[in-house]
Amino acid sequence: MKTLLITGISGFVGGHFTRSLLNDTTEYEIHGVSRSEPAWDFLSDKETVLMSIIFHQCDLLNTGNIQTIIREVQPDYILHLASFSSVAQSWRAPVTSFLNNTNVFLNIVEAVRTQRTPARILSVGSSEEYGIVSPGDLPLSEKQSIVPENPYAVARVAEEYLARVYVKGYDLDICCTRSFNHIGPGQSDQFVVSSIARQFAEMSVHHKPRVIRIGDGTIVRDFIDIEDVIRAYKAILIKGVPGEVYNVCSGNGHSILDIVNCLAGLTGQPVTVEQDPALIRPVDNPVLIGSYGKLQEETGWAPVCSLESSLTKMYDYWLKRLS
Repeated sequence: MKTLLITGISGFVGGHFTRSLLNDTTEYEIHGVSRSEPAWDFLSDKETVLMSIIFHQCDLLNTGNIQTIIREVQPDYILHLASFSSVAQSWRAPVTSFLNNTNVFLNIVEAVRTQRTPARILSVGSSEEYGIVSPGDLPLSEKQSIVPENPYAVARVAEEYLARVYVKGYDLDICCTRSFNHIGPGQSDQFVVSSIARQFAEMSVHHKPRVIRIGDGTIVRDFIDIEDVIRAYKAILIKGVPGEVYNVCSGNGHSILDIVNCLAGLTGQPVTVEQDPALIRPVDNPVLIGSYGKLQEETGWAPVCSLESSLTKMYDYWLKRLS
């Protein structure tokens, strides 16, 4: 039996990944690390899932704790999800965001290095690493230069470069992703698509005015369903090449206004859009659309979920939660 350690297991991606892996196979012993126990209100069988994993409550900034966990668990695979993942939050607290994301990763790879644990590590990064790109660069491949334009992205680039150092200098087995904007039920409403889905649900449940508040509605992102993301991470853990970086994306771009209009059509609720100055970032990337060609070529993965199905699931999640 193989052993998998998931850092940040209590979060949105951790919950979906754990549920999916348990559906696939019983061949893994799953250990999870997080500061707090999972809430996972998006899982109908939360208690069953929790009983199927071994949970370690731990602050990953505590070097001694993570050293102990790596020593005791001896993982074959490590899925590193733990991070401060909000770009907006990184603008509000840049030092905290940077130190958390880089130091947590260093603690993990140092524990693996010093204990000579032969674990395959998947380090999850972000499309924000690419920065502001020109239309001629789209869709973005992994060969595109990375020029981060916000504190969160700088930390992700640092993590990716550290991974490269540990692969080449210490012979660790690490793959990295540049994951584009993933969406799905259970995602925090601090992220734009979940926030919009919640606002539509509030109109239905609480009969709020038909007004959607957003930041810059013109920015375009490559939104990818969490189910496709999970399949991509599984594929990279098994088939990825050490030291390589993979885009995880849908290959399609949609503006924030597209998301609003799509949800308006799906829910039958015509709305007015208002821009909230508090939601405008100091610097933002106008367009980010990725190419998943490298990932498909090396692992056979390709996205299968439509934007409409993703938005429907998110709207239904908020309807249930708010009701």
